Amino acid sequence: MPRTDMQMQDDTLAAWIFEASMKLHETLEASEIVAEAMRLLSGVTPADMWAIYLKAAQSERLELVRAINPKSVPVNAFLELGSGSSPLVAAVDHRKTQVESFDLKDTAGGSDPSGLKAAELCAPLFLGQRLIGAVQAVRTYGKGQAHAFDASETRLVELLCGSIARALANAIEYQNATRQSLIDDLTRLYNVRYFYKALDSEIRRARRYGSSVSVIFMDLDGFKRVNDAYGHRAGSLTLAEVARVILNSMREVDFVARYGGDEFVMMLPETPAKQALEAAERVRAQISGYRFTGGLGAEIFITASFGVASFPEHAGDVGRLIELADSAMYEAKQREKNTVRIATP
Repeated sequence: MPRTDMQMQDDTLAAWIFEASMKLHETLEASEIVAEAMRLLSGVTPADMWAIYLKAAQSERLELVRAINPKSVPVNAFLELGSGSSPLVAAVDHRKTQVESFDLKDTAGGSDPSGLKAAELCAPLFLGQRLIGAVQAVRTYGKGQAHAFDASETRLVELLCGSIARALANAIEYQNATRQSLIDDLTRLYNVRYFYKALDSEIRRARRYGSSVSVIFMDLDGFKRVNDAYGHRAGSLTLAEVARVILNSMREVDFVARYGGDEFVMMLPETPAKQALEAAERVRAQISGYRFTGGLGAEIFITASFGVASFPEHAGDVGRLIELADSAMYEAKQREKNTVRIATP
């Protein structure tokens, strides 16, 4: 029996999806998978903007990891799940692709004088019951132009999203497994090696989307006295207690690492210097008012000095940002201890 045109089209589509899936699975590096996914998606159907979000590891939110032409249409760096605030969140909440049209706004918030409208396609990335992320596409159009994403375009995006979800899930599992080697054994915080890698990635993202990222450098004041008075084991257990106090004082999206000895460092995404200063002050107050026990039931009271630096306000790269935060912390320690200082460029 001769094959129909529809069957041949389905065979061609299946072959293309298979090739795309093989390409996506060539690496276990999430950033490389996202870059290849963007290339494939932009070739599936025309759009003015493409964006890929990933589910945050420790919070119920989506984080923007890559976008093509994001300035053409406003793009959010973070989206809270369950808020019903956008078609993208609705796609995840309902586990179903959403296609909607809306009027573009001018800079004052009114209707665009050009009469341009936009169609938005949002597809969730699931692997079974596990949420991986979501894909967003926006196409602008004027009067008389093709506009909304049609059923065939939506189907192609959904098929490709299945392969993207599987590839990203594999990369995330691999990253989680290797991450254990990047955990500080004593405090269970990330170690400095992983901190530098994460900070570099966050600065790249902040530079791409015009946002900010801050670093807080912290050093305990006179911690040697704890070791001298209670012993090194109690000192180690106190450091673990300090780590828990810091974590409880920070947001879920913030990154906390042990820098070495009794030094700690924090990275705050999407946070300018003023807000980072407030966060550092909050951690300082929590530590100075906390009764540490050192695992002995003792009453150990300690303080810490803090330095704050922000990208792009104070520095444009990882090394300089850390250097300035460290210098600000050193100034706080030299002047009066138990205080917070902000960097000067």
